[in-house]
Amino acid sequence: MRRFAVLALVLMLSSSGCLGFGDGADKNEGNIEDIIDEIDNKIDQEKNNTEASFSEPVLVQVPYEEGCDNINPLHCMLPFPSTAFLREDSNSLTGYRVNYTKTTIPGSGTFKQVEIPGLNRLDGMSPSTQILTAFDDDPVLAGVANQSTIGESLMSNHPTVLLNLETGEKLPHWVELDARTDNKGPTILYIRTLRGLEHNTAYGVGIAGLTNESGTILSPSFAFQALIDGNYTDALDVELRSEEFGKLFDSLEQIGYERQNLQAAWKFHTASTESIIGGMLHMREDALIRLGDEGIGCNVTSSEDNFGDDNMTFRRVRGTITTPQYLVSPDESRSLMSRDDNGTPIFTKYSEIPFTLVIPKVLADNNMSGPIVVFGHGFMGTGESTISGGSRAWTQAYNVSFLATDWYGWSNSDYGTVIDMLVDPAYFEYQADRLQQAMINKITMIRTIKGVCSDIPELYSGEIKLVDTDEVYFMGYSLGGIYGPTLIALSPDIDRGVLWVGGSGFSSMVERSTNYNQFELIFNSVLGYPERNNRAVLISVAQQLWDSTDSEIYLPFIVDGYKDILEPNNILTIHSVNDAQVPMLSSDRATRTAGIPVLSSSTRQPYGVDVVDGPINGSALVYFDGNFPAVPEANMAPPQSSHSLAHNLIAGVSEVNEMVFRFLFTGIVENTCGESCTFEADW
Repeated sequence: MRRFAVLALVLMLSSSGCLGFGDGADKNEGNIEDIIDEIDNKIDQEKNNTEASFSEPVLVQVPYEEGCDNINPLHCMLPFPSTAFLREDSNSLTGYRVNYTKTTIPGSGTFKQVEIPGLNRLDGMSPSTQILTAFDDDPVLAGVANQSTIGESLMSNHPTVLLNLETGEKLPHWVELDARTDNKGPTILYIRTLRGLEHNTAYGVGIAGLTNESGTILSPSFAFQALIDGNYTDALDVELRSEEFGKLFDSLEQIGYERQNLQAAWKFHTASTESIIGGMLHMREDALIRLGDEGIGCNVTSSEDNFGDDNMTFRRVRGTITTPQYLVSPDESRSLMSRDDNGTPIFTKYSEIPFTLVIPKVLADNNMSGPIVVFGHGFMGTGESTISGGSRAWTQAYNVSFLATDWYGWSNSDYGTVIDMLVDPAYFEYQADRLQQAMINKITMIRTIKGVCSDIPELYSGEIKLVDTDEVYFMGYSLGGIYGPTLIALSPDIDRGVLWVGGSGFSSMVERSTNYNQFELIFNSVLGYPERNNRAVLISVAQQLWDSTDSEIYLPFIVDGYKDILEPNNILTIHSVNDAQVPMLSSDRATRTAGIPVLSSSTRQPYGVDVVDGPINGSALVYFDGNFPAVPEANMAPPQSSHSLAHNLIAGVSEVNEMVFRFLFTGIVENTCGESCTFEADW
């Protein structure tokens, strides 16, 4: 039939002279058959090409587990984060809602099924997220950007790319293999961001060109290869995202990552600011209304003159502050937030929260008044013990009083909850809620001491008021340096603070800290999570809960404020090179997230941070180097012998202290260390 049509077409054209046979057509009669054959062959060729281009997709069978991202069969929650764990929700600001099912989060040796309701209230993934995936073979990372060669990640042929899908911007990052692998499964590949990501934003990840030890290109998963080839799979979650993957492939091709060369790619969407901290801001607003301008009240339970018998402290005052509470059981160390049907926190009652105030002897000796410094204690510590010890030397040297309360969530009274959550991850939400209440406790303490309790007798020596309750600053050390930016942003009564040896992005610093060692025994046990990859994923998931108070969420507000709710502030961040407790990498990312400069004499100048000469009228970062042992580059904790070296010994350096207290009193960062901020420590 097709040959008859071709013959008819040729005869029609020849009769009209279109083929140019003319009068001599009889001589070329034999050529007609040749022409027909030639055209017929061309049609066959075109038909074959067309069939090749539009061949019917085939069904590819892939491993499937309910509640998982089945694009990668190596772990239910890899790659992470992913839109596989989001569902569409037209009522949210992002258009999504987190959707972890009963089978998504890995169970522990004690609790086979894990559900954390607070996660599914969020409208996206954490802006502070760790990004991770895995392949059947471990990739060789020669030529891939590491923490010392970050700029290479922006090169056109770099094997990994992190892309803002809304702006088309490639983000600098670095890559590492999990040094904590237990060889019981594939080794996790981490793609490390440099700062907190934008909120309510779509991101794409692409990987191409990675090889194994033998030089062989790593193969994509069957499901991912099916998407590349335009085939179908029998995994519902993969098919529901096929259009999304197609758009992602287009975006990656526009920046040079060809679809056929991809080994892995996925998309995720970060949560909105309102979803992450809306509950925290609601509690803050409600608490400030209840407190008014003066606070509600305080109760002094003890007053000890010449505390410590060392001629440093005139008086230590202990008592309680009447504080609005939003926990169901505020007097217990394990409690969830009371919430309405929309997840909004609800006031439950007023409770008495302990506080400690230390007044230095120098103020009484000189009949003078000095400002208050609200002090944030260290990891798993208490406010009382911290300012009742060696830190009192600061008060005597710089004419200030210290005021403190516990940082619930990571305080001494929270040990039980922290241990429990390593076996039963549901307790991560309990801890995260308690961290939010801790912010309210501190906001309340500050307002009350500045207000209704600003004139209590214990603040006086004779007729002289020793404590200037109108001048209040913040200083946090270690944990206090980590969570300090959050308090500074949230408290309307503090506009300036110093953050010693802190950082941001709690999940990214945990495993690089010597503080993690004390929890590994239970976390790694058969009661907890003996499989390494489950622990890695769980720490990453926990960041979504920690976000509500993590400084990485609030640091962008330090410079610019937030709407008409949070005012801008100034911070000085002091860090010690080779800190074993708070890794420099997390300190660097805090600086980038805040968008503040580094002093030119700083001994470490992080990638992507502006370098500025002093004096600086405003916020800044400064690293001091005491020539301590180098920390591992891998995601491992330093040896315990380094635990207290860089982290603690910087506190006694006079140049550091001069810089710190000048900033507190004036808001100006002065270069107190000459050409380079180094010091000699005795250790």
